[in-house]
Amino acid sequence: EADLTQLDALVILSGDGLLFEVINGLVERPDWEEAIQKPLGILPGGSGNALAASLHYYSGAPPVSGEDLLVSCGFLLCKGSVSHMDLVSIQLSSGSRLFSFLSLAWGFVADVDVESEKYRHMGAARFTIGTLVRLASLRV
Repeated sequence: EADLTQLDALVILSGDGLLFEVINGLVERPDWEEAIQKPLGILPGGSGNALAASLHYYSGAPPVSGEDLLVSCGFLLCKGSVSHMDLVSIQLSSGSRLFSFLSLAWGFVADVDVESEKYRHMGAARFTIGTLVRLASLRV
């Protein structure tokens, strides 16, 4: 466990997945309440880079992508721009807890999409029928 008091910030070159792991690692520390107060910076190095792109957008900088997004996010980090973000806390039935910073999804939507194929002949109504059928057969 690194001594975070010696650091001004943590900067990660990654996509959203590694940032998820870092955040969840920070909250597992004994000093988690202080650890999550440490500024986190992200330089886009993944395939989606949704958080980096969102932060870039809300900074007011002109839209960019690819390597230009990496360079622009680097400049934002050098400027020391800090924005507070909310985290979503998820308590699982197993007792473990996860934190989400970008989005939260439930496999239900994907299940409806896949399982509604048999109702394709109904057009767009297939999703309504598929949803009702899926709700009636939820696995708990």
